[in-house]
Amino acid sequence: MKKYPIVSIMIVTVLTLSLLITGCQGGKNPIGDKVVQADTTDVDKNKQDEGSNQLSEEEIRKIELEKKIEERKALEEQRKQELGKFYVPLLPLEDEREIEKTEAKGLFVTGNVAGMTVDKANVEIYAEYSKALNNNDSTKISELKGKVDKLNKFEKILGIAVATEINSLVIDVKDDDGLMTYKSEIQIVEEVEANKSARIKDIKALMDLLKEYDIYPIARIVTFKDKNFASHRTDHAIQLKAGGVWRDNKGVAWVNPFDKFVWDYNIAIAKEAVLNGFKEIQFDYIRFPDNAKSYNPITEFPGREGRAKDEAVEDFLEYAKKELEPYKVNLAADVFGVITKSWDDRPEDIGQTWRKMAKSIDYMCPMIYPSHYGPGWYGYAVPDQEPYGVLSGALKEAIERNASLENPPIIRPWIQGFTAPWIKGHIKYNPKEIREQIIAGKELGINEYLVWNASNTYDPLAYFPLEAENNIVTPDKRQDKEKDLIGRTPDSVLKDYLNSEKNKVYSKMYLLTPVKDRPYSYEEFKNIVEALNLKLIKFEVKEYSLIDDNNAEIKVSYEYSSKTEEKELKAINEDHIWKLVKENSIWKVKRPEIKLTHAEEESSN
Repeated sequence: MKKYPIVSIMIVTVLTLSLLITGCQGGKNPIGDKVVQADTTDVDKNKQDEGSNQLSEEEIRKIELEKKIEERKALEEQRKQELGKFYVPLLPLEDEREIEKTEAKGLFVTGNVAGMTVDKANVEIYAEYSKALNNNDSTKISELKGKVDKLNKFEKILGIAVATEINSLVIDVKDDDGLMTYKSEIQIVEEVEANKSARIKDIKALMDLLKEYDIYPIARIVTFKDKNFASHRTDHAIQLKAGGVWRDNKGVAWVNPFDKFVWDYNIAIAKEAVLNGFKEIQFDYIRFPDNAKSYNPITEFPGREGRAKDEAVEDFLEYAKKELEPYKVNLAADVFGVITKSWDDRPEDIGQTWRKMAKSIDYMCPMIYPSHYGPGWYGYAVPDQEPYGVLSGALKEAIERNASLENPPIIRPWIQGFTAPWIKGHIKYNPKEIREQIIAGKELGINEYLVWNASNTYDPLAYFPLEAENNIVTPDKRQDKEKDLIGRTPDSVLKDYLNSEKNKVYSKMYLLTPVKDRPYSYEEFKNIVEALNLKLIKFEVKEYSLIDDNNAEIKVSYEYSSKTEEKELKAINEDHIWKLVKENSIWKVKRPEIKLTHAEEESSN
């Protein structure tokens, strides 16, 4: 504003000079022929003053920062009004983090264990002890044994991370009872008394400690199994049609996964976890209760509005992704191991469908515990006895499911780190059995894993790679390029596709069709296939030729028929060329046009 008087003086001065130089209308000097030289001292001074008012880059940056701070204050006030009791601040302006990706090899840690006091000297002792075990150094083992026996579980876990390939910890933030493991500042958390059992007394100190040891922290949030929230806000729990809150066979109430109030509660906790230093949010129990047949007839879910259960989970994850986007954090979901095989949440009916969940997350974490599979799975009478075989079978299915997505998440399985004595014929899970599960993943190009042990008791020997693992031929090192990521050749995939068509297993056809050659919606895809009104009578897959690493051609003979009330059409072909492409490292079938003619014409030919 101070410039305005200076500009006025300059204008008057310039006009005066103009009159003095040019004279009046006749062009003559009114005071004679003598030319008067104007004094420009004031003009130069004004120019200097104007120049001195120009801001330095540092001053400009300061003004811009002050403006951003004011804008942020206004935004946070607006968010407080909109979010109310779910309010959590955004990341600080000075926090310019990028999303951090880590090839996680992690262990599960409860709030009780993560809250234990840590002596860094003890961490180093256990790291040294772990290395001695791996090197079979009996002298060092004997020397350290007495000290090791006095260490707490968290010191041992950190020691394992220092000594082995473990680089991540999955830490309870909201546990299986719905209680926070550290004190939350969120209003709704206080209201439902979820802070009453905070075991981690200083979450910032814990995060600093993990950073010091270069450990990637993952926040486990038990989502829809939350008896604390369900008991404090009964109207947001799963309801009995007869009135009251439904409880499972252990007497635990669950919250309603269709309820946006419940979504906002869990997402607020996730936001705060990021502010406290977690790099990844992992939603566990992101499902409805199991044993659905027993409770479906007697329960109701306010807000369902005719939606299937897997739509509730799908919608929640889409919403969580949107809400957490400003927080620059990875998202993960824990899912039942069986959904690598089941389709559209059947028969489980717990709300988990791979393709619907996968599109909104960065990591899909199937819980592939061999002890959790019944007789006959993957051809084993007692799957618990086959850690390698179960992991290999389930991960191949997971890879095929994942490849059906345009932007698939990373598969990071939970593996069994415990012995299951309740299983008839069970085996003890020692480092060998744990390592076999890890190797099964590595052979399929899956190098990430998380180990579940509810008691947080871990043997460090399980997490030292074996020398024999150097000889594993990972998919990227295979010489036989005709095989896809799960070891299938083009002809075997086409046989699988055509058998699926013949037997009307449309889900398998969906998986083996390139993403851009079909709609995203499975129901729409199924309707399109059925509308073709084609019946595959017989087929023979003949020799194939590899065009390059990602394209193949195969000769096929087949017979199709198509019947209507008016006529019958047929398609008979002896050497029709079918094309296959590798998509997401999996062979897919590019279905050609099947030309039908009248049955009489075919028979005459």
